[in-house]
Amino acid sequence: MDDKLDGVDLNLRNYIKENIFPKYSKYYSHGMIHINNVINNMMMLADYYKLDKNMAYVIASYHDVGLNISRDNHEFESGKILVNDKELKKYFNNEEILLMKEAVEDHRGSRKERPRNFYGECVSDSDRDFDIDILAKRQIATSLKNSPDLNSFDEHFIRCYAYICKRINGNGVFNLWTNNPTLVKKRDEFQKEYLNFEYTKFIYKEEWNRISKDGTMKKIINYYEDY
Repeated sequence: MDDKLDGVDLNLRNYIKENIFPKYSKYYSHGMIHINNVINNMMMLADYYKLDKNMAYVIASYHDVGLNISRDNHEFESGKILVNDKELKKYFNNEEILLMKEAVEDHRGSRKERPRNFYGECVSDSDRDFDIDILAKRQIATSLKNSPDLNSFDEHFIRCYAYICKRINGNGVFNLWTNNPTLVKKRDEFQKEYLNFEYTKFIYKEEWNRISKDGTMKKIINYYEDY
């Protein structure tokens, strides 16, 4: 991770590490595994497109932080937290802060409209989980929190699978705004595997069995706050 953060102000990194990352400590599907994946993707895109790395890092770090305020509107709550963070004014002007706020607000993968700026396109693409193992962890946890009325693995899996398949666009692929070649390759490999229904169900079942046995499922339901 550190190599990918070359070019990001060290004081800014330390502030976020000490003050923003702890806000994710009670998140499971949106915890630091996910946040670090988004940061990695975002920094790759920042390198590729010659973006401001400090801005890219802040956007990726703050994009889900509003979850404990509102699940349905977490992107707007995250934007409020970012724009009201006085520490960021030490590093960015008002125009840059507004740009980052808009990017965070526009990051959701379910969004149909193109994000308002290119940083928003990049964080939206960075937020994609083109990894079935990671996606299984996050989706099952979210389903357990959102749908306590479902009782069996099969019920949860069908819900999860249908939700992700809704993100396939009219061209038959999972949408990417930037069409960055690295992400396109990851997307195409992921899609080939994911659309194999039985294979994907097998991966999700393995995750279900793991969290059922090691106590993680109970912790997801009773301890973690994101949903």
